[in-house]
Formats: sequence, structure tokens, C-alpha cells
Amino acid sequence: MFTQDKFLWGVASAAYQVEGGYQVDGKGRSNWDVYTNDYQVTKAFIGKQDTGNVAINYYERSQYLQDIALMKQLGVNAYRFSIAWSRILPDGIGEINSKGTAYYNQLIDDLLANEIEPVVTNFHWDLPYKLQEKGGWGNLDSVQWYAEYANVLFKNYSDRVKKFITFNEPFINIFFIEPLAHNAIEKKTNPFAISHETYGKQAEAVHHLLLASATAIQNYHQLSLDGAIGITLSFTPTLPLDPNNAEDVQAATIFDGLHNRWFLDAMYGGEYPDDIVKLHQKYNPAFQVSIEDMQLIVANQPDFIGVNFYAPAYVKADNSAPYKAEWFSTNPDQVKMFNGPVRPEYLYKLLMWIKNEYDNPVIYITENGAGFGEIDEQLEGDLVKDPLRTDYVKRHIDIALQAKRDGVDLRGYMLWSFCDNFEWLFGYDKRFGIVYVDFDSQQRIPKQSFYAYQQIIQEMLGE
Repeated sequence: MFTQDKFLWGVASAAYQVEGGYQVDGKGRSNWDVYTNDYQVTKAFIGKQDTGNVAINYYERSQYLQDIALMKQLGVNAYRFSIAWSRILPDGIGEINSKGTAYYNQLIDDLLANEIEPVVTNFHWDLPYKLQEKGGWGNLDSVQWYAEYANVLFKNYSDRVKKFITFNEPFINIFFIEPLAHNAIEKKTNPFAISHETYGKQAEAVHHLLLASATAIQNYHQLSLDGAIGITLSFTPTLPLDPNNAEDVQAATIFDGLHNRWFLDAMYGGEYPDDIVKLHQKYNPAFQVSIEDMQLIVANQPDFIGVNFYAPAYVKADNSAPYKAEWFSTNPDQVKMFNGPVRPEYLYKLLMWIKNEYDNPVIYITENGAGFGEIDEQLEGDLVKDPLRTDYVKRHIDIALQAKRDGVDLRGYMLWSFCDNFEWLFGYDKRFGIVYVDFDSQQRIPKQSFYAYQQIIQEMLGE
């Protein structure tokens, strides 16, 4: 039986997806403010402009207090949320916005008053636009920009926040979402097309991001704070679409190296996978990694790994895909989940692989959830029926707890997401929440999955 002080049961969100509060109280503009307002990037993917200017209105305390009350009803003891860098430092560096720091101080206090532990993600894809204009993560100076920002968070919140996460899903951010957003900005015919050269160039950005993470971890530990700091990575167990096709097998190996091995090999082994380094250098000869860089990364390992898992990927060889490995359009399921095929057993395999290959690090599942579209969002009176999501959540929690029983050092599970919200390039068209949101009225309606998760938590906590 798990107890509240040993295992976290939570839900998760990200600032740009939920807050709104666009340019309110001194907030600077982020890359996503510009992408959605100035360039209307969602039009390329859903045929209409959506923005996070209001989102689900979390910037209004009266609104988020209602949502905290729902969290309390759900029974969670943790809430993972991110901080908007441009709300704290409107220009990305320099002057601190006191109204921004005050907003998160109040949110943290309100969570703790309801016996919900705040788990803070420092960066969840929304970069101050002033820094984007200077090259963003492609600029080596980003390491210092981020370190300065993280120090502001440590100074203001570490007395109450005991778990910080440096970054959320660097692979998805750097190698998928950002290239697609820029395709939309450039009005490319196929907004999903990413070149080999783009991947090669983005390797520099993701390396800088890992240096920034290591620097922040080093700074956090030097402050001797009473807490832990980790990083959240997306993981996609990788299978060849046709295991008898040598090209598919090779494509799957490449994608596994890019998405799964790249980060853990660097942090726990001090080296990037050689096959992927050579690929990056083939398309970007300027990509070079110093011994000193890798020493910094391996010397400042995270205290825990945040695991984001949705689905495995069936990878096929495709000359038009980046590095000839196509993974995004190969879901064989008849009823398709947004993020890939529903295969809970691969969460178990993933957790055991991390345990066995990387010396059993502390793990929190920081995202796990599902969206299937309108077929699984049936509003009936005071309930939204989502049987597919409900089944997904139950099966994945069961298999995660089996991995824990089998020796994985799993310390928590945070479901994505608490409420329906703004889903990046896909606007408000993709719902992942266990609480339904009417985006016009901001009305909240708990879904069938909310009550299923509530029952699981009650059983696990012995209430």
C-alpha cells in the first residue's frame, strides 16, 4: 500500500496551455505568443487560428481555485505545472517582473493549503521571444540565459517547492514541434515535412539545452537546497513496422537513438550514441561536442527522470522523412489515439529498460494520458463519457505499478492532463483532459476518467 509521503498521485499541465493572461501584469511575449498571434501557425494544421491568449484562464486566481477544489475532490497529492519564463523575466534576462513571481507564489501557497505538492517544470516550450530573436536554443548563450532564469526560480520558490524539473520533452520540442511551427510560419506546402538538414541543425539546440539542464542542476545542488531536481523526457519504445524489412529495422534503430538513447546515454554514460552523432554531423558538419561539455553533463546527473509515455512507435524507412525514419503516421489501430497505438505493455518494457540499462534511477511518470477525438468525448448531462481514455488510464497505471513491484524505483504518477487545454499546433481540437472544458464559457465537467482515477487513488492510499 502506498502512502502520500512516499508516492505522488498527480495531474499535469503547462503554462502556455492553461494560463492565458496574455501580456497581463508585465508579462513579456513568448515564442508561442508570436507563433499563434502574429503567424497564426495553427491554421496550417487545423484550418483556423487558435491562441493561448485565454486558454483555460488559469491566470485568474478565482478560476484556478475552482480547479484546485476539483483536484482536491479527485484526491491527488501533487500537481505538476510549468512556469512561463516570460512572465518572470519579460525579456528573458535582466529585470524580474514582481507581479509574475507573485502569481506563482500565490499558486504554490494555494496548492499547499490544499495538501497538494507543487512539482515545477521550469521550461515547457515557451521561450521569451526576445531570446528567440537572438537564436533561441541554437545560441550557446542560451545555457547562461537559462541558468539565470532557473536561479530566480530557486531563489523564489525552493523554500516550498521540493521538486523542480529543468525541461520538458526536449526531443519533441526541438526536433518536432519547433520545426513544424517554422514550416507553418514559412507557409510550406507540407507543414509536416522536416529535412535532414533541419535535424542536423537542431542537434546543436538540443545539446545546448542539455548543457543548460546540467548547469542548472549543478547550481541547484551547490545551493544545498532541501529538494530534488530532475528532467522530463519523452520516451517512445521503437519497433520496425516490418521486422523482416532490414530498412525498417535500421530506421527503428535510428529513431530509438534520437528519441530514447540520446539523452540517457549522455547523462549516465557521458557520451552521445555514436551512430546518431555521425548522422547529425553528416547533415551539419558544424555539430561538434567537446569532452568538457560531456563531462559537465555526466557530472551533474538529474536526481530523477521524469518519464512521459503515451505510446510506442512503429517506424518505417522513408526517404522523405528526417534521417529516413518515419514514426508519426504509422499507427495501425482502427480507433486511433492522437499520440500513437495503445500498447500499455510497452510502458512496462520502457521502465524495465531504464532500470536495467541506467542503474535504476528514481523515476516519476510525469505524463501519461490519451485523446481519441469526439468519439471519446460524449457529453451526457453532468458527465462526459470517455471510455477509451478511462480504459487507457487504468491499464497504464496497472502496468506501471507492476514495474514498481518488479524493482523500478517509481515514486509517482502524474496524469496528462487535468483539464482539456490548448494543444500547441492543434489548438483546441485535441482534448486530453479528465476534466472537460467548454472553451467559451470556461465551464468544467469531470469526465468518466476523472472518477476512475479518483477510485484508483482512493484504493492506493487506503482511504
